[in-house]
Formats: sequence, C-alpha cells, structure tokens
Amino acid sequence: MALHPVPSPVALLGGGKIAEALIQGLLRSGLVRPSDIRVTVRRSERGEALRSRHGVHVLMDNAQAVRGAGVVLLAVRQAQLRDLMAVISPALAPGQAVVSLSADVRFAQLEAALPSFVSVIRAMPHTPVRVGAGVTPLTAGTRVTEAAKRAAESVFAATGQPLWMSEEALTVCTGVSCTGPAYVFRFVEALAQAAVAHGMDAAEAAALAKGTLIGAAKLLAEPDAATPRLIAEIATPGGITEAGLLSMEAEGLPRVVGEAVSVAIQRTRERADANAAAYSTPK
Repeated sequence: MALHPVPSPVALLGGGKIAEALIQGLLRSGLVRPSDIRVTVRRSERGEALRSRHGVHVLMDNAQAVRGAGVVLLAVRQAQLRDLMAVISPALAPGQAVVSLSADVRFAQLEAALPSFVSVIRAMPHTPVRVGAGVTPLTAGTRVTEAAKRAAESVFAATGQPLWMSEEALTVCTGVSCTGPAYVFRFVEALAQAAVAHGMDAAEAAALAKGTLIGAAKLLAEPDAATPRLIAEIATPGGITEAGLLSMEAEGLPRVVGEAVSVAIQRTRERADANAAAYSTPK
C-alpha cells in the first residue's frame, strides 16, 4: 500500500496503552517526528513518562491539543468520551478528521456530539501497531471527505495495514483483530505449559513456543500464503502433526475459538447499546 504523508500534528487525546503503542509505531515508521505528536494526559506523571520515553509534546488541555491538528485521535475510555467531545467541539475547525478508537460508541452518538463540519471516522487498532504490524479496521461516517479518509488511513498505514469496512463489520472485528492478539499469546503460553508438563525447562519451553509462533507468522506473511497449504506442508497423512491436529479438533478447538469471538462481539454490542441509551439521556 502506498503511504500518504501523515498530516501533522497528530493529536492523541488520551495517553493510555493503545495511545503509547500508536506513538511508538508512528515514530518507528520514520514518517512522524516526536515534535509532530501531541498527546494529552490527565496525570502529570504519566505525561512526564511519555515525554521522557518518546520526546512527544504533552498537554493537559484537550481543546488546545486539537487546534490546527492534521488528525485527531480520541483514545480515551468510553466513559470519558462524551465529556471529551463536549470539550473539544468548540476548538475543532472545518475539514478536520476526528477518529474515535472506542469499540463501543457508534457513529450515531459520535456524529451527534461533534460539529457537522468535521469528518468522523472509527478505527480499532490493537497493540501490534507498536511494531508496525497492526491490522486496523476503519469505517467512515456519513459526512467524511476524501481528504479526511486519507488522513486517517495514513496514520494506520504508517503503523501497519488499514482496512476499510462497514460499521457492523467493525463490531465483528472486536472478536478477531482486537482481541485476537491476546488469544494468540494465550495459545503460546499453553504450548509452553504443555512442554513444561512433559519435563522441559520453563525458560526453554517459553523460548520454543514463542519462536514457533514467530516463525509461523513469518510464513503467513509471505505473498499468497494460505493456511490449508501451510498446514498440509507440515501435517503429512498419518503423521505426528496430523495426530495432534485431530486431537485439537476432537477437543473442540474451533468451537472454543468461535465462542471466544462470539462473546467478544456480543459484549461489544451490549456496551454499545448501553452507551446509546446513556447518550440519549441529557446530562
């Protein structure tokens, strides 16, 4: 994917884990300088930590941070989002792109709370953006300009791969790309634990399991990689790998994974419904 220049400054409202992962990914890309990033925090000690680690411009005034920003990323908890939008709305200018990173606040609430002259986009990045390997789903609101789409896309192209989709598909992503890394890490833990149960040293087991994941991921990243072919290259008929795979199937691996995905999606829908009801109640 051809990279568009990342419009600066980038305003990151909220200095939590995903915000810091984005800071690291943007700086790692070489397309953004520390001086191009404004990040807001609620606690001065957190701001000092981000400033000392990354050299970014730290503020405690959200309205000040969005003035003149090339793209504005809302990276606060959903409980704080309503108040944040009320604070920044008077400071926003026509044509600005505002990107919400909340999984459970829908466009209906976002566009009602923000000025009609800004473009509203939703994105759901996850921690691999830190190393430039994030697959970030995005969806555009009802009044998004092409310039705003390019601005948002540039941020997530610099930190991995942006994918445009519908708002409903974005909800499904909560059970796949957003929670998926944690599932993968838990699988690696389980693989190492199984090795330890058979007498392997814990450090050796952890290194073996982690290295196995990294190697497999690199194969998946090759052009035209397909999981059936990759599995067939390892699992010969009647062989050891096939026996292990059959055991996983018998124990219900697809069912367990499917349930984890479904639970995450359902939880997101429930929270989004609750937020919609809360937004409809005047403060």
